[in-house]
Amino acid sequence: MSKRVKKLQKISRRLTTHQLRRLQEKDVSLGFDSLFTTSETERGSPYFLGYYSPSGIKYALEKYGLFEFLEKKGFRDLKLTINTSDPYKQRIAIHTEKKHPDHLLGELVVKRKHITIYPPFPTLIHGRDFEVIAVEWLCMQNPRAEFPPEKPRLPGQKYPGLGIGEMVMEILVIMCGRLRTAGLVNTPEHFHNAQMYSTQFRYLEPLCEGKRRAIERDLLSQYSLSEVSWGIDLECVKENGKTFTWPNYDQIIPLDRDLKDYFESKEYHNHLQKHMEEYHYDMDYKKCVEKKMKQKDFLTC
Repeated sequence: MSKRVKKLQKISRRLTTHQLRRLQEKDVSLGFDSLFTTSETERGSPYFLGYYSPSGIKYALEKYGLFEFLEKKGFRDLKLTINTSDPYKQRIAIHTEKKHPDHLLGELVVKRKHITIYPPFPTLIHGRDFEVIAVEWLCMQNPRAEFPPEKPRLPGQKYPGLGIGEMVMEILVIMCGRLRTAGLVNTPEHFHNAQMYSTQFRYLEPLCEGKRRAIERDLLSQYSLSEVSWGIDLECVKENGKTFTWPNYDQIIPLDRDLKDYFESKEYHNHLQKHMEEYHYDMDYKKCVEKKMKQKDFLTC
């Protein structure tokens, strides 16, 4: 556990329910126009994920040091937007100077949802329902920076990152703990997302985790993360001789004790190992470079 994570956890223990849930008159201006609808069913809750008030979120982010971090990066006049008008998807965004796509520093869309797990082996969690927080969209970017040669553009990136991934993930985990959910779920859109998250997240299916580790074994020993992710995105990677398409499966940071035991079980690791041995990957690097050269505004592999 890093010093930053320990510090965030220490801060979180000092935050009270009153501080995080108190509503202030100015909260209405943060995107709660729906509060004034006449129908109870038409308006969303003023609370983010049914718990945090806009003032509470702002207070917590200040205490965690997020705004201070961004200001040290040179960003001024930070604008926080919180939207809970959709009861199924909640949004937080931070812009610098003005609310415009080219001034967006970070955006998060999350929702509460229930998942039912059916592992391929007998286990206590088979068929059980778990409430989790699911990350629908997460963007952290520096719109003023350019991609350096040592960190080229990754699939799906418009701008370089901000270097706050660890901080944001830990804040989300803390949020899950406070809301007493079973974990934090994410569905990586690209291989590099899954790989970067793999220090904390595990695929619910041992098949998917086995495939990720097989790609790590076969390709990351020869190519950079950027090269492998572009290779998969551009369909230049083969899985057991056939073109490989990146699947959309759920990863989770488990907080529930039974879920943690599932990932630590001998059965999960045996199935994972079996799938690692079943799948092999290779990349046509030349084809990847050629395809990338044809795409406007992209660096070569």
